Amino acid sequence: MPPPDTNTHPFYVPFSRAPMKYNPFRPGYKQEDIDMQPLSEAVSNLLGGEVVRAVLLGRGFFNVVYELEMRTGPPLVARIQWNFKADPVSSSWAVEKMSREIAVLELVQRVSPHVPAPRVLACDLALNNSVGAPFTIMNRLYGEDQWMAWPKLSADDKITFVKSLATSTVGIFNVRLPSIGSLEKLTSDGLPVIGSILPHTTLLPVEQCATLEQIHTLAISVIPRDDPAMLIPVLVHLDFNNRNIMIKDATVSGILDWESHSSLPACLGATYPDFIRYDGTYDPKYGIQTRLMPTKECWPTQDEADTLRDVFREAAGALSSDFVRALYKGEILRQLLELVSCSTCSTEGMQALFTWEQEIAKSRVS
Repeated sequence: MPPPDTNTHPFYVPFSRAPMKYNPFRPGYKQEDIDMQPLSEAVSNLLGGEVVRAVLLGRGFFNVVYELEMRTGPPLVARIQWNFKADPVSSSWAVEKMSREIAVLELVQRVSPHVPAPRVLACDLALNNSVGAPFTIMNRLYGEDQWMAWPKLSADDKITFVKSLATSTVGIFNVRLPSIGSLEKLTSDGLPVIGSILPHTTLLPVEQCATLEQIHTLAISVIPRDDPAMLIPVLVHLDFNNRNIMIKDATVSGILDWESHSSLPACLGATYPDFIRYDGTYDPKYGIQTRLMPTKECWPTQDEADTLRDVFREAAGALSSDFVRALYKGEILRQLLELVSCSTCSTEGMQALFTWEQEIAKSRVS
């Protein structure tokens, strides 16, 4: 089922009207009607070898992904941008988004090579290339999406997986960056260049919350200024959820979709995986996260999540005391920022923010 066709983003259009031929939601779309020969030739020119066939693996809001079966050697993956407007600013945004992901993946591979992120083998980000859109070629990662695999795991396998996830999470946390923002590129010497978190525009109208005195006061009071290590910028995968994590043999076999990332203070970068959280926006009493998507079965019960958080924290602590300290010291601040973000989207979110703030205020007094 296509996503809602009501997007008002400044750089991409409602899904059915995206102009790219690879748009899987446009009227009359048929995969068999798309000529994949230009992609096959581009891969041959960039990497050598012959593409035997291209098979659609999946599609997201911005990219379609094809498995490329090669005449010799392992299969590859092609990731093609399909959803952005045709004006120069929007086109630039699409190219920047993909180039930033390439830089992030290269940095992760260098600093934390045990993190199972894709490796970019080649790319062509030109808008007028033979394929008709910016694309990357990556190695193929194998496994099952976490949300699909989770209900089939035994209790012991779930513990094994969460320990593995802690290892990958700490690996990402260990990627230190020079300042807060978003990784723009790497210099010729491999040094990260940091730009704005949201290039070109601010997408969330947070001004309405920033003026609330009690929220502002709370935010200032919970910043852990007494611990300099908590303010060191670290890499954060902003889409680190059960749709972008792959499982094989009860361990993390792939972490996908690195386009959404930031460099944030360590106290914000350390967090529990979303699916085992029952705090902040994930507290059922606020009704913000329904725990029904993609399926109800891929979310642990609260008792199970409590146990798995202990497992995660212990496994992470064995690798990085800074991570666990940031997990604790940044807890209130992370919840606050998430709730502020939700409050800009709905009345329910605003009410949840006020209720949460009152509860936190009482607990801090007591």
